[in-house]
Amino acid sequence: MASLPETGPLPGRLLGSLLGRLSPALQARWARHGAAVLALGVRVGAAGLAYLLQILLARLLGLADYGTFSFAWNLVTIGGFLATFGFGQIAVRFLAQYHAEGRADLAHGFLRLGTVITLGGSVGFAVIGLGLFPALAAGYGQLCCQVLAIGVIALPFFALTDFLEGIARSQGWTLRALVPPYIIRQGLVIVLLGSLAAMGMGVSATLAMLVALLGTFVAAACQLALVVPALLRLFPPTTPRYDLSGWRMAAVPMLLSDLAVLARQHVDLIILGLLAPPATVGLYFAATRIASLLGLIEFALGAAFGHRFAREAAKADPEQFKALYAESRRLTRVPGLLATLGLVVAAPLVLQLFGPAFAEAAMPAQVLIVVAGLRLLVGPVEEALAMGGHPGTVWRAQCAGALLTASLCLVLAGPWQALGAALASAAGGLFTLAWLCLSTRRLLGFWPHAARPARP
Repeated sequence: MASLPETGPLPGRLLGSLLGRLSPALQARWARHGAAVLALGVRVGAAGLAYLLQILLARLLGLADYGTFSFAWNLVTIGGFLATFGFGQIAVRFLAQYHAEGRADLAHGFLRLGTVITLGGSVGFAVIGLGLFPALAAGYGQLCCQVLAIGVIALPFFALTDFLEGIARSQGWTLRALVPPYIIRQGLVIVLLGSLAAMGMGVSATLAMLVALLGTFVAAACQLALVVPALLRLFPPTTPRYDLSGWRMAAVPMLLSDLAVLARQHVDLIILGLLAPPATVGLYFAATRIASLLGLIEFALGAAFGHRFAREAAKADPEQFKALYAESRRLTRVPGLLATLGLVVAAPLVLQLFGPAFAEAAMPAQVLIVVAGLRLLVGPVEEALAMGGHPGTVWRAQCAGALLTASLCLVLAGPWQALGAALASAAGGLFTLAWLCLSTRRLLGFWPHAARPARP
């Protein structure tokens, strides 16, 4: 029998008690889709906090300082995600398999090595960032370096949270995976910034980054407390074993994929920062935040189905894998279409909340929204390929998309500013999506947009 997506102490125990009162049919439905519902619920709540935070920052900092802070925090985010060197992502696949196979020895080896690599990688990226300060000062200004100097301190905590998120997702622990980084971290920053503003303190980009550092530390501490005890109960203490070659073969393409994804998602902002003033960067960053709302649905399905794809791939049954993908895609079509149309219409109104000057970002936001909506119609193709044993294909597709985005952004961002960056990002995203669809047909045996569930 499939286990409930969230068990154990704290919220999970209460949830399990409530679910026990449901009929067997409803319990079976929850077992299949409960993780997606929880993930979507957490991410919707997190999106509300994210927009409240961005609106608060934009109004407290002003357009130019908001652009500087956004750029610096994006660099911290990129470094934090890359610092796991792919172990945060392959944790979903390997720990799910080790649990199914009862391999506690390999699980402990993976956890030990992953922790060392994550902490060591974050320190290494922090040192590299400090070494780039002269170039950053020349390209983006001294204030950016001051803000980033605080941000690099947050790298180990950010990276550790990302690694723990992958661990929790491998077992379907949706709340443990998502609440600390997306609710606690953002919520604490909002409370602290709002309190400082209420006390009459002037909030600068430097002070905002100090608050973000504190929120990142608290989120990491909370996630350690939520994940580690449950993990030790799941995998009893034993002598660790290390599958170095297998992990390396999986982690390297996953790292390259993460690098390519981050490049495709952020290279437009970085290049725009070189070709436009900070105020324009702030406008464009606000546009990307609007479009990222659609990523909530995609992320929720990835969190819910990633470990299921990994377990199904281990059974080597192509038809069942295709049926599982069809099930995941069916959950994205109608919500994705409705959300896309709603956001296209609402984008100008939402941007007004950031301030009157942000109205100029409406058209770039609408371009990005349409492309994100097309991804939802296709389904979680990237997750299916990666968990199905083809991470190399994912990174090659993302890398090609990132190169196309960067090339077009260099041409379009100068004359067309934020709209040019949005068009470049849209072209890169569509090219990547087409590549992934063709790869799914070739490697997994079905077209993502045409997958149908298996007949009973």
